[in-house]
Amino acid sequence: MSGSQIIPTAVRHRLAKLLAVAVVLYLAHHLSGFYRFFLNDGEGIAAILQIIGTLYSVLYAFAIYVIWGQFTAVENQIVAEAGSLKDLLLFSNPLKQATRDPIVSAVKTYSRSVVETEWRALSLGEDIEKTGRLFAEIISSVTGAAPEDEMQRGICQRLLEIVNQCSVHRDERLALSVKRIPRTLMLFVSSTASLIFFLIFIYPFHNIFLGLVATVITAALLSLRTLFLPISTILSRAHGMCRPNPSPA
Repeated sequence: MSGSQIIPTAVRHRLAKLLAVAVVLYLAHHLSGFYRFFLNDGEGIAAILQIIGTLYSVLYAFAIYVIWGQFTAVENQIVAEAGSLKDLLLFSNPLKQATRDPIVSAVKTYSRSVVETEWRALSLGEDIEKTGRLFAEIISSVTGAAPEDEMQRGICQRLLEIVNQCSVHRDERLALSVKRIPRTLMLFVSSTASLIFFLIFIYPFHNIFLGLVATVITAALLSLRTLFLPISTILSRAHGMCRPNPSPA
C-alpha cells in the first residue's frame, strides 16, 4: 500500500500548501536581496545548522522508536483479537446450527464493523459505541447458548473463556490505538524542525535553485508531525484488521 493511502488527504493538502507558501516566501526573500545581510555569517549559520541538525536527528530517531513500539503493540493485539474471534467460530462447530448461528452472525457483523467503521472513528476521535454494542452481542450470543448435554456444556464453557480473552485484547487494542506521541517529545521535534527551517531560510545561498531545494526539504520536516497521528489512523490505512473466516469447515 502506498504512502498516499496511509496519510489522510487533508494532511497531504496541508503539506502541499505549506510547501507552496515556503517557496513563495523564499523567492520573495531572495529576490528582495534580504539574504545579503547574512553574507558574512554563512559559516556561523552552517555551524548552528549542524548542531541543531544533529539534535533533530536524535530526537526524530527516538520518536520513530516510540511510534514503532506502539505500532507493534497494537498490531499484536489485533492479531490476538482476530485469533480469538476465529477460535469462537472453530470451537462452536460441534454445537447445533440453531445455537451456533447467532454466534457466527455476531462475529461476522462485529468484524465487518471494526474494519469498515471503527478504525476511522478512532482516528477521528469519534464515538465507537456501535462496535461496543456489536461486541456485547457476541458476548450475549455465547452466554445465551443452551447446552443440551455434558459435551456441549464443556464447549460453551470454553467459548466463554475465549470471549473473555477476546474482550481483554479488544480493550487493550482500543487503549493503545488512541495513544499519541508524548507532547514533550513532539514539542522538541517541532521546535528543532522550525529552527532548522528558519536558519535555512536566512542562509545566504548564492544559487536560488539550491536555496529553494533546501527550503522545500526543511519545510517538509515541519510536516513530519503527521507521523504522530494516533496509531489507529496509521493501522487503519496500512492493513486493517485481520478478518476471521466466517464459515470455517
